[in-house]
Amino acid sequence: MNALENELILCLLPPPPVAIGAFGDSPVQMTCPNCHQTMVTKVDFSSGVLTYLFCGGLFFCGFVLGCCLIPFCFDRLKDAKHTCPSCKTILGVYKRL
Repeated sequence: MNALENELILCLLPPPPVAIGAFGDSPVQMTCPNCHQTMVTKVDFSSGVLTYLFCGGLFFCGFVLGCCLIPFCFDRLKDAKHTCPSCKTILGVYKRL
C-alpha cells in the first residue's frame, strides 16, 4: 500500500455569504458568523443592474455626451456589499434590482 493512499486531505472553504436580517445601503451592527466579533459592517458599492438601466435610459433619451454615465457616480443607484471589517467575510449583498 502506498503512503499517499492513507492520507486524508481536508479542503477548508470560506463560509458562504450569510444574510441575517435585511441589509440596506447603510452599515449594520451585527455579529459576524465567521469570527464572532460584534461590529458594524463595511459597505462597498458596485455597479449593478439598476445602474446600467439608468445609463441606458439616459443614453436613449439623448444624453449621449457623457451624461449617460452620471448613474455611475451615485451610490444610491449601486448595489451594496456588506463585509466584516475584521475577517473580510462577505455578510450580505443588497441589490437594487
